[in-house]
Amino acid sequence: MAKPQSTRRRKAQRRVVVLLVLCCAVFALFLARLAWLQFAMADHYAQKLAEASSASYTITQHAARGAITDRSGTVLARDETVYDVYLRVPAPPGTDLRETVNTISALTGGKDVETQLAAFCLAVSAGELPAAQGLDSTAAAAYYRAGLVQSGAVRLAVRGVRAWPDGRILPHALGFTGPITAEQWPAARARGLAMDATLGQSGLEAAYDDLLRGQDGALLVNAGLDGTIRKTTQVRAPAPGSTLVLTLDAGLQKTLQAALQTQMDTLRTTKGAGAGREVKAGAAVVVDVRTGGILAAASLPYFDLNQYRSGYAALCADAAAPLLDRVCQGLYAPGSAFKPAVAAAALTAGISPAAAVNCTGRYYYYSSYHPGCLQYGHSGPVDLRTALEYSCNIFFYDTGRRLGVDTFSAMAQRLGLAADTGVEVAAAQGRLTWSSDANYQDGLTLMAAIGQGNTAVTPLQLAQYAATLASFGRKPALHFADRAVDPATGETVWQYAPTFTEIPGGESVFGPIRDGMKRMAQTSRVLREAPVVCAAKTGSPQLADTLPGGSHYVNSVLIGYAPADDPQIAAAVVLEYGGGGANAAPILRAVLDAWFA
Repeated sequence: MAKPQSTRRRKAQRRVVVLLVLCCAVFALFLARLAWLQFAMADHYAQKLAEASSASYTITQHAARGAITDRSGTVLARDETVYDVYLRVPAPPGTDLRETVNTISALTGGKDVETQLAAFCLAVSAGELPAAQGLDSTAAAAYYRAGLVQSGAVRLAVRGVRAWPDGRILPHALGFTGPITAEQWPAARARGLAMDATLGQSGLEAAYDDLLRGQDGALLVNAGLDGTIRKTTQVRAPAPGSTLVLTLDAGLQKTLQAALQTQMDTLRTTKGAGAGREVKAGAAVVVDVRTGGILAAASLPYFDLNQYRSGYAALCADAAAPLLDRVCQGLYAPGSAFKPAVAAAALTAGISPAAAVNCTGRYYYYSSYHPGCLQYGHSGPVDLRTALEYSCNIFFYDTGRRLGVDTFSAMAQRLGLAADTGVEVAAAQGRLTWSSDANYQDGLTLMAAIGQGNTAVTPLQLAQYAATLASFGRKPALHFADRAVDPATGETVWQYAPTFTEIPGGESVFGPIRDGMKRMAQTSRVLREAPVVCAAKTGSPQLADTLPGGSHYVNSVLIGYAPADDPQIAAAVVLEYGGGGANAAPILRAVLDAWFA
């Protein structure tokens, strides 16, 4: 019996040994694991601990918006530096949040920062509260003097706001920037823009926003709950917007604006009733015939972009409507400036330029309607060239009647009137006279043939029309922008490609018209003495308002181009209540003097 007991004892001892070995192994593994956690993984768990006691937030770094310049680099619009103040939450070590809030309130003139802070802290555990925005350098320096920036209690962020060195140059076309509106937000979000992004809201700022806006940067900040900044990561670097270079010539723009204003002042002080004394406003535009680039565009009265926001209420209330862009959105009957379009339709239809119409001062085709002609320098048989030279109404009444209103209106539209000019900013479409018009009757064709009736077009369309006549029917699409360049390298990142529409006819159609317009310009002493020979056509469309004697007030309209035989520029001028087309000639003359002298 002793042997089995001994065997059992040995087995029991072996079990104890195995158990001890297992316990030692487990204990060794535990020690090894503890050592690995405390030594090998120390940094990892320290990082985890830090992350558990910190919060991350993203700071937007605003990109500079690109400048807008004229063709030679004169700055028309640019960003000027302002500063935004952000309160850091929680307060960094060594600073007192309440004291910081009180100091900011004092610097901002009593702004209730504390209420904003309370709402902010309910939403996030760490971040930056906007405390003041749009400060100039003097106001921003106060935060340095108070020691808030150096201590890290606040952060000053730099951004740009739009400013204009001379806000009176091209104010309507340049346009404005502003925050995203509720209506714009869905599309802006789809483009990846932040809710607080600034967009071009009108004019060229809106048309070329993608080029001008640039791309905001983003900085990821990790801050401890004690206010210590633990880590910053550049998520995306800010990229400034491109510089937009226009076809505009700032010098010519100033000349055009001054010439418009001077002529209006002269008419008000020297002319009689109905002859220009009542002139209210005006518009003029000059374009490059060879490219369609707009060299100058003036609308009077105008306003200063730098005072637009502060004076908006007064500008809206002004009866002279300075906010109306008369160049692109003013609608005017062209009067006799329309006659070249009727001539183009006649020549296209096969009517000879030598075919004459007898001008007797009255047109007697209809038994009960006998419109007249002033017969300036002409009477008797009149051919097309002479009719354009002296603006014979009888010739165009008869020619327009034979063609039909739809025929010559269709030609006018092909030449650019009441049609899309291609310009990048908001523009009125205008209208022509058609046989389908609700008020149409036979007499309306006669009125439409001399640029009245239901016809109303913009000065910009008149300029495109003049450019098309100047280039034998090669109609250019009009545009303000020429190219966009990288502000750092000057490299061109986008270039406008000029486009043209060819109107059939060539020399046989447009040659006689050009001759007539060249001869017309020579009847004006003001234009005859210009530095280059030009071609022009005036218009004196009647207005609904009448003088005490029953005669009508008239606008002053003029189209022209120069040099007459090798055109470079084309222009259009409109003066509201200007007293007749001849009164616009000094404005074209000022352009010719500035461009060719």
